[in-house]
Amino acid sequence: MHHKLNLSMTRGFPLVAVLGSLAACSASSNEGDPSSGGANASVGSGGAGTSSGGASSATAGSSPMAGAATAGAPGASGSAASIGGAGSGGAADSAGGSPSAGTGSGGKTGTAGSAGTGAAGSGMAGGAAGGSAGSAGSGSVTPPTGENSVAYIGCSMANNIGVGYKRVGGKVMWNADSYQTGAMVVQNWTDTNSASWKLFDQKMTSNGGKDKVKAIMVQICIFSSRATDAELKSMVASARNHVNPGTHIYMVGQPQYEAGHECSLAGNGGAKWTDDQAKAMVADPSVNRDMTYLGQFKLDSSKGEVLSDSCHASSPSGENVLGDQAKAFFGG
Repeated sequence: MHHKLNLSMTRGFPLVAVLGSLAACSASSNEGDPSSGGANASVGSGGAGTSSGGASSATAGSSPMAGAATAGAPGASGSAASIGGAGSGGAADSAGGSPSAGTGSGGKTGTAGSAGTGAAGSGMAGGAAGGSAGSAGSGSVTPPTGENSVAYIGCSMANNIGVGYKRVGGKVMWNADSYQTGAMVVQNWTDTNSASWKLFDQKMTSNGGKDKVKAIMVQICIFSSRATDAELKSMVASARNHVNPGTHIYMVGQPQYEAGHECSLAGNGGAKWTDDQAKAMVADPSVNRDMTYLGQFKLDSSKGEVLSDSCHASSPSGENVLGDQAKAFFGG
């Protein structure tokens, strides 16, 4: 992770009605499928590499800022911070530390630490909200850097992210050009031969082919009827079928909003449910293979970032907020 991610954009990376009518929706910001959920996490250091080679620990935490644990390679020497879960205690300035995942203020990046080893936390949330920014540290979940090397699937909220990401100059993750995913909820991605996956394959070919893709963001999108556990697992399995073995999967839900706001198309509590399911998929050992929880995108309707449908990102402001959040994690 090579940028400070502040996904709540305040951000917390302080990266549907009727099915028949939704299918006709476009992939623009007024499409009729749900938005994404969650608060975005900021990247600090979840226990930076220390002068004595202290370890950074990130078992899957309950905090949305903490990702699931994945075995990490040695961290970068110097001031680089490992991508870890939010620290419960916080590390000293130059000594670093090894807080476990969870909530907390996190520690500051060690100023002259040698390489630290440990499990790398996933996602847009590497450190605690109060931690100092650090460059990407250890772990196999460090996002790829090649152009178009991060693919994605999802609904029109994924499309909102892709549109905004391109507008703010992002090139590592796919953009939404000729890739209109409006109204494509979980059920559209369960069958590996579906029209949605054919669209994905076309986009992948236009971006350089399967070998170009090193990671894929799998967004859980729902109508108010939600999705079954079997459908969620089928979607993940289909994602693996369309990329090379070993391609990393970043699980994410629909964006969440400020307190008290609901996305009507996903139903009451629906946006939060998608985020909870993203965490559950990663925590399930029968599913978790080359997979981490990305974190949470965030929109604030009180700041004009949400359309009147209560779900989709406004254009351009809401889309740009999502694009900046994706860029803060995946890079530009």
